[in-house]
Amino acid sequence: MQLHYTPRSHFARKVRIVLGALAIPCELVDAGNAAGSDPAQFGPNPLLKVPTLVDGTQVVFESDHIAAWLVRRHDPADRFNVLTTDVDALNARAAMNGIMAAEAELLLAERTGLDTRAHRRFDKMREAIRLGLEWLEARPTAVTAVPTYHDFHLVSLWDHFALYDVVPLDYPHLRAHAARIDELPYVAATRPV
Repeated sequence: MQLHYTPRSHFARKVRIVLGALAIPCELVDAGNAAGSDPAQFGPNPLLKVPTLVDGTQVVFESDHIAAWLVRRHDPADRFNVLTTDVDALNARAAMNGIMAAEAELLLAERTGLDTRAHRRFDKMREAIRLGLEWLEARPTAVTAVPTYHDFHLVSLWDHFALYDVVPLDYPHLRAHAARIDELPYVAATRPV
């Protein structure tokens, strides 16, 4: 099994946390610069994105799809609630994915030399990030004995934002919750540097 990823990708980190939590051996294949456009960098993913999982002859795109694939194959009890159908949990997941996608677009645009402050489209992305973080902050997650995939999303988002400093992180509930999850050994092992 191989995971095509970049070490700082928050989307790939969610998958790496699931792999670690379930003790699934997996070869990590670094795609290099995520802003690159060489198809060879991204393995068999035609969208030129990470993560991509190659499990035997099966190729799986997109982080949540990969996590679900791994859980269905290796954790039928779904200890981390990856396969939830709860609307509130899925709304929070969608919000975090949207926040992370907006941040990734800003970072990749800047990495390719675009001045994101000169385009209103990017202002909307910054506003969506801010509003999304405020929405999450107003809905603190309960601390449970066993973390959930929601927690893996949050810590991946939080550490990535702390690393790149795209927006101020004035959200004490999110900060405290992410710090608790970040202490778990299989989460700490995936921390971006």
